[in-house]
Amino acid sequence: MKNILTTLIAAFLICTHTYAQQVEKAAIPDDSYYEQESRQRFPVLGQFKETYFITGIPTTSSVNKHNADVRFQVSLALRVARTGNVDILGTYTEAGVWNVYDTSSPLVENAFNPGFCIYWYVNPKLDMMFGGDHMSNGYVNERSRSVNTAYVGAVYSPYRNLSLGGKAWYGYYEHIPGLTHYFIRRGYFQVWATFKALDNRLNFTALVNPTNTFKNYNLEFNLSYRLSNKGTFLPAVFAQYRQGYCETLLNFNKYESHVRVGFALELKHGYNSSIH
Repeated sequence: MKNILTTLIAAFLICTHTYAQQVEKAAIPDDSYYEQESRQRFPVLGQFKETYFITGIPTTSSVNKHNADVRFQVSLALRVARTGNVDILGTYTEAGVWNVYDTSSPLVENAFNPGFCIYWYVNPKLDMMFGGDHMSNGYVNERSRSVNTAYVGAVYSPYRNLSLGGKAWYGYYEHIPGLTHYFIRRGYFQVWATFKALDNRLNFTALVNPTNTFKNYNLEFNLSYRLSNKGTFLPAVFAQYRQGYCETLLNFNKYESHVRVGFALELKHGYNSSIH
């Protein structure tokens, strides 16, 4: 009888422990709903936009050591809260242009861009984003430039290998005569499309950003190929063609066109090719 009672108690404890584990697992929201569509929620710390280091030449003038340069960008997102289908992110992007081949290798500009983003997973095919940010080039006096914006955007993914995005913003520009000039060149919205192939190793993004008058367009085309598909942060070969205004805050009113190649670091299940 004692052995039977011991066996029953042991069985009860095992069943109770198993049930508690199942309840605990069910109480923790998982990402399977999104992983079915080859998507994943933001990690605690990950990438927000593309992170790359590329070098190249202008396409509208003769090449020399004064205009061949390096362009770089580092972009991070810290998930500070999660509620239901919404992630609240603290974001930071740093981008710059460096005349590394010129005498003394001067840094043309290094822009700092902190902000926040409320990222809403509406359904497996549609994401919405709401946020704001500040961008400054870190200079003082007459070279100081900064801009503050509030934005709303969406990313629609009708197929596993295709996403369509758009973002509109409102902001104001500081520390320069004629405050509206920046948004004449930058406009107030942009749209893009990202196509993925070869098990997401090959990524191509085309972005169009009309100026305020729709007489000119800022264009950007990015092509990357991941050297590995194992791990979380993946190295990639990266190429970019960009033409238009606002490559830097300091020279936002100057029309430029460049082709550059180099390397990028991508998050395997990230948004570095879906947010701009």
